[in-house]
Amino acid sequence: MATNGDSKHPASLTHLAARRIRQIATEELSQQLYDKATFCIIDWLGAVHTGLLLPWKDALVKYAKLNRGIAEAYAWGIDGDVSTETAAFVNATLAHSAIRDDMHLEACSHIGSIVISAALALAQRERWSGEKLLRAIIAGYEMAALLGSAIRHRGNFNAHFRPSGLIGAFGVAAAAIAAEGVEETVAVNALGFAVSMAAGTNEWAWSGGTEIFVEMGVASRAGIASFDLANAGFESSDTALEGKDGFFNALGVGPAGAEDFKDWIEKYPIGKGVLDVRFKPVAGCNYAQTTSAVAVRIYQKHKLGEIDRIQITATTQAVKYPGCDNAGPLNTIQNTKMSIQFGVCAALSFGKLDEDIFKCCDDKRVNELISKCGLDASSEYDKMYARGLQPAMVEVTLADGTVLRESAEDVPWLTEGDVEARSISEQARDISKDAAVKVVEACKGLRDLAQGDELLVHLRSRR
Repeated sequence: MATNGDSKHPASLTHLAARRIRQIATEELSQQLYDKATFCIIDWLGAVHTGLLLPWKDALVKYAKLNRGIAEAYAWGIDGDVSTETAAFVNATLAHSAIRDDMHLEACSHIGSIVISAALALAQRERWSGEKLLRAIIAGYEMAALLGSAIRHRGNFNAHFRPSGLIGAFGVAAAAIAAEGVEETVAVNALGFAVSMAAGTNEWAWSGGTEIFVEMGVASRAGIASFDLANAGFESSDTALEGKDGFFNALGVGPAGAEDFKDWIEKYPIGKGVLDVRFKPVAGCNYAQTTSAVAVRIYQKHKLGEIDRIQITATTQAVKYPGCDNAGPLNTIQNTKMSIQFGVCAALSFGKLDEDIFKCCDDKRVNELISKCGLDASSEYDKMYARGLQPAMVEVTLADGTVLRESAEDVPWLTEGDVEARSISEQARDISKDAAVKVVEACKGLRDLAQGDELLVHLRSRR
């Protein structure tokens, strides 16, 4: 149950979060924040269209039709309106299905798939303006990034849990709070429920299960449910984060999580969450990006003869992340997109990585190379990681003794121009390229729309 706090009993963390959200909803924001949120939407659209190519799309459509509910919001794949929660679930699951959606490094999470899917669905149900929708998205990224950074900052987080699934509902609830302008008590209750609905483990990284994608949909849907419960009058624990049996203690983070949560709010300006988001160049795990890019460079710069051995060096965070140090057997596309060894060896074999290549779990050449791989972590690279970089090195020794070595300090993140071009290309699989260009231009004009769902009307007309 929410209390505002006083000098003897300081405000709870959810109260502090609610006040930060209020600032985002009411104060003047920089054009930089609006622009970044817009490109997050543009990137999200491309990811959704790519998700339609994946084999579990039919199961997702079947689920959506079973849970159609009241027609309130648009869901890709079924080309029709479903309930707000089902639309958020479907679109978030699709957006993450290629594992190429945006990345917040400190929170180790894919925020856009979850927050944007829910925000667009709510915008249609509640008739938000374009301005409200953008502020909602900025608030959603802010709170998801804040919570993810707090649980991961000290390195004692229980890594069996998946950060995206844990923080996503919190971000969605924040988006709804910002747009709807509810009083602080309701906001605190919504955030408390979102914490209680956090879920997601990492076994999929080894077994190849599709829960990696479904977890995003569940988080997006749960955030909407959290807000609706609070708005209907349900009350949650305002100490859901820092309490004796609250979120931080449940995850093994302890009081440090609460300290980092408060410090983040006090230290950083509004908008840090969305501004820190980056766009991956390859549709695979964040921690396999630099190693794969370096391997592609080796392929492009050198004539590869018979390979005797391959040595990969990355950060401890990359090597230890579930599914990343996986030399096989690899059975699913989920396995190949997580495995650092597969990414490097496929890049050395084909000179690139794409959806077709990630399907080559049983490629003889790639698997032979994987058997010749060594993977180690570097303490020097870990120091660079602490500064926000993800360095890696790949050393290939040929049978004649020639050593080919390439390294990079960080992922070759995409620019906004790259994001736009990729999104247009991805959308153009389903609509004409000219239509895709107009969709992107519509996104750029979102702030001026009296009703944000006009963007969805525009999107539907292009299909």
